[in-house]
Order: sequence, then C-alpha cells, then structure tokens
Amino acid sequence: MDKARDLINAHLYPVLATFVVIYGAIQIAPMANQARHFNQCVETIEEVTGKPLNGIGAVAVCNGAPVELSLLVTEQDAQAEAQMD
Repeated sequence: MDKARDLINAHLYPVLATFVVIYGAIQIAPMANQARHFNQCVETIEEVTGKPLNGIGAVAVCNGAPVELSLLVTEQDAQAEAQMD
C-alpha cells in the first residue's frame, strides 16, 4: 500500500502542475490579446494626432468612447501649435 501511495504521489503532482500551468496560460492569452490591441490603438492615435496620450483620453478612446481625436489635443497644445505656425 505504501508503494502504491508513493507511485500516486510521484505521478499526481507533476500531472496536476502541468494542468495548472496550461490552464493559467489559457486564461492569460485573452488578456494579452486585449492589451496588445489597446497598445496598438494608443500608438495609432499618437501617430495621427502627433501628441502623446496621457491619462483618461487614451483609455476612453481605445475602450470605445465616442470622442473625436481633435478633443484629445488640449487647448494649450493647440495654442502652442498655432504659435509655431
């Protein structure tokens, strides 16, 4: 009986650990895809507007809020651009 228990313990723990790792990878994959999509969205908006997005603007637009890109540029940025022209 003691030998059977040793065999079960020797094989059960590695098998359980393998399943836990595979299950964890399956659970993390959708989050990684969502993060990749969000980062691509922010980078695209930064390229279009020419301004870095900080704060709530990037989150709102990339999560689907109906915000125009022109609203993401603050008034100070617009004034600075006008002075440069």
